[in-house]
Amino acid sequence: MSTLASLDRRRMLVVIYGHVADTMAAVPGLRSLRRAYPLARIEALVIEASGPVLRGCPYVDEVLTWKDFRLKGTRFARLEKSASVGALGWRIRQRGYDAVLIFHRSFRAIRRLAAVSGASVRAGVSDGRDGYTHSLPPPDGVHSSRDENRRVLEAIGVKEDGGPLELWTTEQEQAAADRLLAGSTGRLLVGLHPGSDWSCQQWLPESFGAVGRALQTGLGARIVITGSASELSLQEGIAAGLAEAAVRAAGATSLGELVALIRRLDLVICVNSAPAAIARAVGTRAIVLMGPEDPRLTGLEPGSMLGIMQPGRRLAPGSWCEFGRWGVLSGCESPMCRAISGLDQLEPADVTVAAMKLLGSKQLVGVS
Repeated sequence: MSTLASLDRRRMLVVIYGHVADTMAAVPGLRSLRRAYPLARIEALVIEASGPVLRGCPYVDEVLTWKDFRLKGTRFARLEKSASVGALGWRIRQRGYDAVLIFHRSFRAIRRLAAVSGASVRAGVSDGRDGYTHSLPPPDGVHSSRDENRRVLEAIGVKEDGGPLELWTTEQEQAAADRLLAGSTGRLLVGLHPGSDWSCQQWLPESFGAVGRALQTGLGARIVITGSASELSLQEGIAAGLAEAAVRAAGATSLGELVALIRRLDLVICVNSAPAAIARAVGTRAIVLMGPEDPRLTGLEPGSMLGIMQPGRRLAPGSWCEFGRWGVLSGCESPMCRAISGLDQLEPADVTVAAMKLLGSKQLVGVS
């Protein structure tokens, strides 16, 4: 095992492959690494879409980005991975790292980056076949990305601090959120986020609309609909069912502006997607609607600030995908699969009651 002193004042790279929530889960590990090696140069490698998560992060000296694989699920996927990882490996080797750490659930192509890096310390979760100098097997049982990151740190003798997730926003992003919420002073603000990378994980827009309408009429809430530009149809489907015009923020925010917006909300109701993790990080109450996936995989634990609503039984990731896309693609937006994983069994009335309970309201509202 390397000692703390052996890596301090050295150059370290942390490879974080994943989308927004997975990249957020790496922040406690980066913070712990910085505390253990205060004089080291720590850099992070993430995909471009997740780069904004670490912008402003005080625990890294530089954030490097690369374009995610684009040909997943096609016959050219293996060729693309080989070429991309080869180019990345060359780029990493040229930078002369002393240590390369591979964080959470990375598949074999990403794990190879450590092997070709030339670093004297190569750490990750492994069964022993990845060329790591420091490795431990995955945690027992169901575990999240953060749990796996803890194991990577343990492999080099660093203890994760157990502290919170963190996100950083600029004054410009905060001002943009304020503009979106103009005229909302003194009102209860409830966000509805219907989108996810997988349509099977989504709830029906008309159901979101029914909950929003109940919270408008029962509590005088102002509804804020969030999402990406590709989710404008979901936003319109929800807005059509509301009693009052909503703040339409889908496609109108950057990631940082979305974070600033969620920070200002009293409650977010969302499916299992990035806003669930963002709400945890910024201290906003959230109701997360989940299909059969295990919430522990994304580090979600119910409590006074978080409610999880999940119909039916839990299944292993991907076991409900009839088309075999889960685990192969980065996402699937097939309209025919919307809510197929069981969310269609959730009743708007039940979600409304759960939302009011989390908000501390004793008034119950019927949902028509």
